[in-house]
Amino acid sequence: MTTLENASAVLKLFAQKGIRQGHPGLSFSDVVEQLGLPKSTVSRLLMTMETQGLLERDPETRLYKIGHLLLAVSSHYLSTPLVDAASPYMALLSKQTQCTGYISMLEGRDIMVMRMFPGRTYLQVVTPAGSLLPAAESAIGRAILARYTDSEVVERYREGYRVNSPNSPQTLDELLKCLAAIRESGWSYANNETLLGISTMATSLQNKHRDETVGMCLSFPSPHDGHELPAGIREGILAVTRQLAEKLGDEYWQ
Repeated sequence: MTTLENASAVLKLFAQKGIRQGHPGLSFSDVVEQLGLPKSTVSRLLMTMETQGLLERDPETRLYKIGHLLLAVSSHYLSTPLVDAASPYMALLSKQTQCTGYISMLEGRDIMVMRMFPGRTYLQVVTPAGSLLPAAESAIGRAILARYTDSEVVERYREGYRVNSPNSPQTLDELLKCLAAIRESGWSYANNETLLGISTMATSLQNKHRDETVGMCLSFPSPHDGHELPAGIREGILAVTRQLAEKLGDEYWQ
């Protein structure tokens, strides 16, 4: 394998081992085992990747994390005018509600997380920027899909409709009924779907002049049976969405 292929294999190892934001990192032995190369070769490879900004090494644990160069490039890639415009509003809303906030965009039949705003309410699992999740199995994905006509949604799933969560719409017909309800209310709700124990309230926003659509949501621990949503979540995200929609001329919210 070439040096480039070896470096690519190291970066792929972060995904294979589920190393995300907040994880201690990747060890030297992890890389040696994955690449099957002499330790001296791996040592030179990791040193080069660190020098070039592809990796960073914790001086205490000696574990490797994604470097500043990759983070800078991914941040630029994940940046769009609409995402940037919505970010200050979601950051403030996340702080006010103490919920974790997200801004995402549709990528095929998935959503890509563009921004994450940590809340003060503790969540066991968070979804970092750059993550892909099935659109049909998330409140934010369905909020965006509701912007499309039924025929456009059917075309998007022409190769087949499958979901993993038993709490998500199980058939394409069920999804279409769910999207119709979202168009009526303007918001989408998911309970124990993508992540067990986590519920999400979401809306969508569009800048037709740039053909950009994003979903915005708040995530929080799922309410116990018989309990309503925590106060302020639905009202807060609807207020922020309408405020932004007015600035953008998003007729969906008029």
